Amino acid sequence: MSRAALSHKLRLQIADELDCARQEIERLGALLCSDPTLVAAHMNSLQALDMIGQQQLALAAVLRAEDPQSAIAHTPLEQLRERLEQALD
Repeated sequence: MSRAALSHKLRLQIADELDCARQEIERLGALLCSDPTLVAAHMNSLQALDMIGQQQLALAAVLRAEDPQSAIAHTPLEQLRERLEQALD
């Protein structure tokens, strides 16, 4: 396999792994959010966990896309989209 291109099967597996990790982060976030004292003390960290999950979702969508450039262009997270677009150049 070329180092420049990942096989379709491998891209799909990586996307699935990102989804699994995102689900674990969401479960952890939900558990942590069940404690109001913890939420009050660590809101920024909990929001960071949510952002990580959103990034994983967006990256999985790019990996699954028939047209990755189009998927990148439609990535809802602006900073991630900009970094990925720079990598296309």
